[in-house]
Amino acid sequence: MSSILYYITGHGYGHAVRSNQVIRALRKTAPDVKIHVRTTAPEWLFGDSTLPVSHTSRALDVGIVQPNSLELDLPRTVQRCQELHERLPELVEQEIAFVNIHQIDLIVGDIPPVCFEIAARLNIPSVAITNFTWDVIYDAYVDCHREFLPLIDEMRAFYKKASLALTLPYPCDMKVFPTRQAIPWITRVSRLTKEQARAAFNLPPSATIVLLSFGGLGLNALPWDRFQALDDYFFVATGQAELSHGNLRVLPDTQQRYEDLLRAVDVIVTKPGYGIVADVISHHVPILYTDRGEFSEYPRLVEALADCATAEYIPQSELLAGRVAPYLDRLTSKQPTWPMVAMDGANAAAQKILEMLQV
Repeated sequence: MSSILYYITGHGYGHAVRSNQVIRALRKTAPDVKIHVRTTAPEWLFGDSTLPVSHTSRALDVGIVQPNSLELDLPRTVQRCQELHERLPELVEQEIAFVNIHQIDLIVGDIPPVCFEIAARLNIPSVAITNFTWDVIYDAYVDCHREFLPLIDEMRAFYKKASLALTLPYPCDMKVFPTRQAIPWITRVSRLTKEQARAAFNLPPSATIVLLSFGGLGLNALPWDRFQALDDYFFVATGQAELSHGNLRVLPDTQQRYEDLLRAVDVIVTKPGYGIVADVISHHVPILYTDRGEFSEYPRLVEALADCATAEYIPQSELLAGRVAPYLDRLTSKQPTWPMVAMDGANAAAQKILEMLQV
């Protein structure tokens, strides 16, 4: 019986969400394959009881340290990366022991660099699935933080050892991977109608519902009183504490089927990350998006929204001041644009992984 080890960055929820779609496709096609997940992303994101996986908490990369969903803490990011890289020799030995104990045949990474070094040390195949790499993200900051340079060099040395990179649409520079293959979007799709989804979340059946979505990092700076004053819209968000007051409802953070919430709403307000962009394209939900700081993925995802979605931009200053009504009005009156886009990347990735397992 074959075994796969899936390493996933804990940066936000999007990497874990798309990885879980690949895992679901793998289990559907090859239910006997054992799958081990190593990530700091919460276990509830993989909580589908019909598709059990072995989940253990392990941090093999840092991502970007963020005090909230829209701000970046680069000095702290450098510090944590340096601390991690100092411990890499020990971590690699520990992971090699894990691989040997569980008789792993293939490693998938989204996209901690060192997981490809682990696979190379053990002479087993490895697959990267991603739309960016951390060396490219950090490279944008080297002018102000030269300490990133040696870290970037080590990351690139690791990424070069991946057997194959499956690159998602609108990727950042992927030349670090010697062998690359493009695949379609990986996304989740709700099985509910809009009426069913609204009933499931106890949302008003006829309101224009706006989802405020800022990922697992949250956003506490929004002026909720300003949103509640906009009677033409009903706002829903997720947070640590449930709340229902006037035209605002806050649901628990742990939404295992967030796609059903997407199905229920008319508009989403968010920052562009891969997962949410894929979700709005697959569910045809108009998106009002804002900046996310200096992040190399951002312009590529904005390009994807321009090509594949009905979208409008709102400056952060306007969003944080609660001046969203003109932007929402413009977006909701806009002629919808939803071209045909292939969304079966999870199946394509699973097929390629299984082919490599048979080599």
